[in-house]
Amino acid sequence: MTTRNKQKDIIKKLFFKLLPVQVAILAMGSINTIIDGAVAGRYIDSVTVGVIGLYFPMVQVVSGVSSILLGGTSVLMGKHMGRGDMEKTRGVFSLNLALTILFGGLLSVLSFVFASPLADILGASPDLKPQLILYIRGYAIGILPFLLANQVGYFLEIERQSKRNYIGVGVMIVLNIALDVALVAVFKTGILGLAIATSVCNIVYALILASYYFGDSAQLKFSRSIIDWKSTWPLIKIGFPGALLVLCLALRGGVLNRILLNYGGTDGLSAMASYNMIGGLFMAYCIGGGIVVRTLASIFIGEEDKYSIKHLIKIVFSRGLAVTAVIAIVIVVFSGFFASIFFPDTTTNVYSLTKSLIVVYGLCIPLILVCCVFTNYMQAMEHNVYVNFLSLFDGFFAMIIPTLILAPLMGIKGIWIAIPLGIILTMLATPTYCALWWKRKPRNIDEWMFFRPDFGVKAEDAINMQLTSVEDAVDISQQVENFCLAHGMDRTTAYHAALCLEEMAVNVITHGFNKDNKDHQVDVHVMYKGDKVLLRIKDDCIPFNPEERASQVSPEDPMKGMGIRMVMKIAEDVNYNNLLGLNVLTITLGADS
Repeated sequence: MTTRNKQKDIIKKLFFKLLPVQVAILAMGSINTIIDGAVAGRYIDSVTVGVIGLYFPMVQVVSGVSSILLGGTSVLMGKHMGRGDMEKTRGVFSLNLALTILFGGLLSVLSFVFASPLADILGASPDLKPQLILYIRGYAIGILPFLLANQVGYFLEIERQSKRNYIGVGVMIVLNIALDVALVAVFKTGILGLAIATSVCNIVYALILASYYFGDSAQLKFSRSIIDWKSTWPLIKIGFPGALLVLCLALRGGVLNRILLNYGGTDGLSAMASYNMIGGLFMAYCIGGGIVVRTLASIFIGEEDKYSIKHLIKIVFSRGLAVTAVIAIVIVVFSGFFASIFFPDTTTNVYSLTKSLIVVYGLCIPLILVCCVFTNYMQAMEHNVYVNFLSLFDGFFAMIIPTLILAPLMGIKGIWIAIPLGIILTMLATPTYCALWWKRKPRNIDEWMFFRPDFGVKAEDAINMQLTSVEDAVDISQQVENFCLAHGMDRTTAYHAALCLEEMAVNVITHGFNKDNKDHQVDVHVMYKGDKVLLRIKDDCIPFNPEERASQVSPEDPMKGMGIRMVMKIAEDVNYNNLLGLNVLTITLGADS
């Protein structure tokens, strides 16, 4: 396998390692909603399903707050990690938790105290309002832990704790089923029981995830003294587009409900409501893919690694799109089954409308992935004004405008057709913006990806190498020395760069490769920038911090660790962090090194 292919393979592994957890977390909320809807329809009545649907815009508001916090945090932390600045990374981590507790607590209290006016805002009729108030107050108890779990789930991925995320999701789903049946079917607590069951599940889920940070093994530590309050506005500004999209979707839902009642009656309204309950399950892969792109792209942007960014996007639009094709086929084939979850009588009009709506959305899944990737990538690149526009356009106008045109002409079929038309319009917005941003047609792939001329380094000013043996390390160290000399660095600095690389790479191979039965490799990225040479060494072995090891001198063997201490003395700067299961060591050497 060539060097470039090996690096591409690392990016592919990272993407598909992070993706399943994001999909599971996103699908979990939808699965719990489906469970609530199914239990309500079977053990209470069909009207209760409608009451839960009335609360859906409020769920989107809570998700919007989560999106602000998670979106801004992932971009800021990603860039700090990419630059190797763990102090600022922990500062943003602490800021996120502080803001989550603040906003989550505020939403919980306001929802509980002002449940009655909130029910009016959500459009409850006088006969439905008492039930909705009960549901709002029961759900309010779990808002804070819901927000907290969403944030901590992301941090656990950075800490290589995917298993804990999976356990949390599994426990929450099983517990939700058990509590729904017990509280509603056995104890007859009605809609309040459904809400309390959801809140209890959110609390348990948050405790399972957050318990990792009660111990000493976590890299990210919360401390009030290191909260990076100065990053509050940048965090909100970066994360706001995601929230704007969710809020626009809530507004779009309200407008669509009125249009559906006019052209499709209560059957059309029920079909859309049932889809809203199950739709998150269908789109979890697309939304999760976008989140992973944002996370990895932010790190690569911090590293100014154009090659990795390009291959990340290429992987998503090849293998990622192939997966969406399979998902689309499954949705279309089983559309009848999904519709029957809510409407068991397959002879009814509402069943037919629901089935056709599910088919339409199923066929749109590949297009939805493209839109999610565009939005999250642009968010990582901090094109905030455009992402705000895209969120507003995609969340509201791209769907509503075709609906207003087609519904009078074709009835409810026109509304269904407006769905793919809106997605296509959203897809066309990004290349249009790209041309406007450059004020001309982009000339190459770098410009299509919004890379400014000063972003990263030129191809001739960087080399990428992979090694799997001590012999490789010796050979590559010579390449590094020649690279430095070719860029006009003095022989002493060039020798030191080669020496540092060989010492650290051999250390990884000798002590890291034999800790388990897995195959490992060391990825070396060398850059010449600003009269300095940067050596970035990545490996997928167990966490090993050479900075800590350099400070530990054994009285029994004072020679132990001498090579690491030598590197620390020679280098202008040495920075270590562990990102997404990779040890990342950055060594900087200047002319005086």
